[in-house]
Amino acid sequence: MPDPMPAPQESAPGWRAGTAMGGRELPRTALEAAAHWYVQLQDEATAPAERAAWARWLEADASHRLAWERMQALEQRLNGVPGALALPTLSSARSSRRRRNLKLLSLLLPALAAAPLLPSVEAGWRGVRADLRTGTGERRRIELADGGTLDINTGSAVDVDYGPGLRQLTLLDGEILVQTAADPRPFEVHTGQGAIRALGTRFSVRRDEEATRVAVLEQAVEIRPREGELLRLEAGQQTAFTARGCAPVTALEPGTGAWREGRLIAIDRRLEDFLAELERYRPGRILCAPQVADLRLSGAFRLGDTDAVLDNLVASLPIRLRFATRYWVRVEAA
Repeated sequence: MPDPMPAPQESAPGWRAGTAMGGRELPRTALEAAAHWYVQLQDEATAPAERAAWARWLEADASHRLAWERMQALEQRLNGVPGALALPTLSSARSSRRRRNLKLLSLLLPALAAAPLLPSVEAGWRGVRADLRTGTGERRRIELADGGTLDINTGSAVDVDYGPGLRQLTLLDGEILVQTAADPRPFEVHTGQGAIRALGTRFSVRRDEEATRVAVLEQAVEIRPREGELLRLEAGQQTAFTARGCAPVTALEPGTGAWREGRLIAIDRRLEDFLAELERYRPGRILCAPQVADLRLSGAFRLGDTDAVLDNLVASLPIRLRFATRYWVRVEAA
């Protein structure tokens, strides 16, 4: 555990002893510790033993991981605020360890406690209750009751409901690839934005925070947004849709569905985009420095060893890796 943190000042607005998340309270001590570790890890001189202590704290309790997710999301939100309003406030809190801990605590705890439930955390609680789910880096293949197959990608959650008149999957989070089987009952995949009806097909569905992506490998599907018009998507096509409608249809990207065989395919892809995809299969964070974000790469990479993928990138691109812990790596210019 980190050293005891100073108690929040009574004048700090909006502070509460705990905050409800998914029906449970997130303890004040977890929020305090998350603020403490945030400050510590900004210091490049932080000793390896201290970084290892952070990793142990992170894995010790689910509330720690939720508090850290909230801390990360708050940082991302502040990064989107004009610098005069947000970032200098955090930077000025780093001038001395004791003062910066106290100041950052008074700045962050009200925001952490009052922040709305984060999408990734909401998804996590949905996933706990799901019929089928996978952890980070895990992939599963399930044989469905009708003889079809369901491949479930990393960090995903699915509910299965086969009734007398409809075969329905509800994708709560993540990504699936479905091979349907012949059956008189319609087959549908539902997400928060609408439904996809299979027309004797093999297709993938990925649910992101703001949209659902669909790619058809065989036959066709019909997409029905909650409030938009129906769209028929043929083999070799992909699109994304929200509750209000579908984006323009495009050709499948090379390597679509390759995760099913444990591979990640890149064809002239931006490094930053590639790392964001790789991060889905690896615990922790992969950050990309702006100076190298637009480097291009192509290749086929094995998802079973993300460390080897990162080493491969270092060998082929003018970049280097800087590790805060094994769970936190930044890709920078060499």
